[in-house]
Amino acid sequence: MRNRIYLRELYMTKTKKMTILEKDYLNDLNKIKETIRTNQAKAMVVVNSAMIMTYYEIGTIINKRKVWGNKYIERLSNDLKEYGKGYSCEQLKKMSQFAKEFHRDEIRLQPATQIPWSTLVIISKSNSHEEMLWYIDQTHNNGWSRSMVLNQIAMKSYLRSLIEPTTTEAITSSNDLREYGKGYSRANLFEMMKFANEFNLEDIIQQPVRQIPCGYFN
Repeated sequence: MRNRIYLRELYMTKTKKMTILEKDYLNDLNKIKETIRTNQAKAMVVVNSAMIMTYYEIGTIINKRKVWGNKYIERLSNDLKEYGKGYSCEQLKKMSQFAKEFHRDEIRLQPATQIPWSTLVIISKSNSHEEMLWYIDQTHNNGWSRSMVLNQIAMKSYLRSLIEPTTTEAITSSNDLREYGKGYSRANLFEMMKFANEFNLEDIIQQPVRQIPCGYFN
């Protein structure tokens, strides 16, 4: 009888310990998942920032050689094939246009580096410089995706905001990094992954603006 009681108590003790361990394990697992998600989002923002500044630097270099014409860009594109499809003639022209539209300080001080490249390309087609800066600011503040930016431009939200400053209040905003990450399309993420693979991520984090020597393209 005593043995049965002892075995039952031993079993209950082990079961209780296993239950506690399982609960602790699940808590640890949830914490780890949350850490991974949070830091993935942070890394995504860092890589995007480095990529945007790199594109701006490339565009600045290209603009210094305007008189060389399209042959210059075509040759660059051909010689940069080792870095992937992100440096096609079309993309290099977009980088050139992007660098032409903005001053360096505007890129650094404005939240432009936290917005996906494809969205910036759309915004850079605005009718005025002020309009571009407005869409950049609103995209960042409201967490607009690329499609939402297209809709806002189609609705002439900038012009409406000059009359009604509260035009964009209907759009739900979020400062949560995970929510902000939804603004990146699969193409954006794939492009950032390719960019990150070209560099050491620690270097990108420590030096988000990678200077490209002008002599590299001569």
